[in-house]
Amino acid sequence: MASEVTDSQPEERGYPRKRARTRRQLVTAGMDVLARRGPDGATVGEIAGEAGVSTGTFYNHFPSLIDLVETITDDLHSRVEIASITLESIDNDPATRVAIGTKQLLALVDDDASAAAAFVSLLATIPTFRSRIRSVIHRVVCSGVDSKSFQVTDAAAATDAVLGSVVQWIRSDLARESEGVTAIDRAELTLRMLGMSQRDAAKALRSAFDRAEAN
Repeated sequence: MASEVTDSQPEERGYPRKRARTRRQLVTAGMDVLARRGPDGATVGEIAGEAGVSTGTFYNHFPSLIDLVETITDDLHSRVEIASITLESIDNDPATRVAIGTKQLLALVDDDASAAAAFVSLLATIPTFRSRIRSVIHRVVCSGVDSKSFQVTDAAAATDAVLGSVVQWIRSDLARESEGVTAIDRAELTLRMLGMSQRDAAKALRSAFDRAEAN
């Protein structure tokens, strides 16, 4: 009997890891399918098949497709929100935060292409997700307007311009259409869109990328 208990312990310890791994596979597969099909075209069967598991296994982890979509949108929003809060805590300059934030969003293509593609697809198809991401950007833009860093008269329109540009750049990078265009080029263009002079934008970029390299 003692031998049986000992033999079962590795399995017991390994089960949570296996379950977490399967859940991660389903989330990654869900991102891939949502990027291709959107929420309305995605099916549990296709996601389970792409993850290499049965539909029954899918339902062991998520009660429904809607639950998986919510998990993915929460995860993507958390990445953006956490990055924004972290930037605010280390540097309250709005221009620096916009520059580093732009770089971080664009880096998602290389760091996690599935997440980047899902991010673009879900922004276009789930209004509540777009609203949540937009609110993060809007806070920074309003902060820059209040501090006179950004010379724009309509913070809402400026927010849409920034978000729209970043989304299009992610699309271009996923399609490998922007060879030679750097994150610094994009960040500078974002700051110029927000009304900063070339001199002030260059200063903010130096601060932003020096800080990014230091971290």
